[in-house]
Amino acid sequence: MITSKTIIKFEKVIEYQFKNKELLKSSLIHPSYVKDKKNKKINLYNDFERLEFLGDRVLGLVIASILYKRFKNFNEGDLSKKLSYLVQKNFLYKISNNLYLEKILKYSFKKENNKLNISIFADAVEALIGSIYLDGGYKASLKFIDKYWGPYFNIKTSSFQDPKTKLQEISQQKFKKLPEYKLSEKKGPSHSPTFTVTLKALNLNQIKAKGSSIREAEKNAAIIALKNIYEK
Repeated sequence: MITSKTIIKFEKVIEYQFKNKELLKSSLIHPSYVKDKKNKKINLYNDFERLEFLGDRVLGLVIASILYKRFKNFNEGDLSKKLSYLVQKNFLYKISNNLYLEKILKYSFKKENNKLNISIFADAVEALIGSIYLDGGYKASLKFIDKYWGPYFNIKTSSFQDPKTKLQEISQQKFKKLPEYKLSEKKGPSHSPTFTVTLKALNLNQIKAKGSSIREAEKNAAIIALKNIYEK
């Protein structure tokens, strides 16, 4: 389990000292770890997921509130784009790296499964926020979120647009036609497959891209297409 010494070190990293250490511990023990250890005495599985549920809502409220106050000239669409980017799983995974969560989080999945790891650590960030909220209230949550999300609030809104959406807009503007994505190959074991898609868009040569899901492969193909467009 997580030792008191480890908890103290982690509290220094997040710059918040818990009154109820058990709340923090619950947010740092993923359900997979509990299942693997067959721990039936403590309902940690349920605790983590409940904290994750709460943290997701707290994060959304705090980020929305900060954006509303800081960007007074933004319309609803611009605010929504920033919010969506700052609460997505890939961004939460980035925050987990800044918190060095991999050194303390207890979980039991193969570390080479990158897609699964991103989801696990993103969920852990939300669970951590939920535990901070329960222990210290809204102000403590706001302080924590503002510290770790603060450096990213001023990134240009245009940087947040999904590459598939951006490519679709360009394609419709120039040719009145949508990009065409097609699954061409699926390889690997069922728990960790690799998908290959082909993309036809604009006047570009056919593009191939891979990903751990069809959606990711399509996104990667769109990124390649946009890069080719902007380099012309």
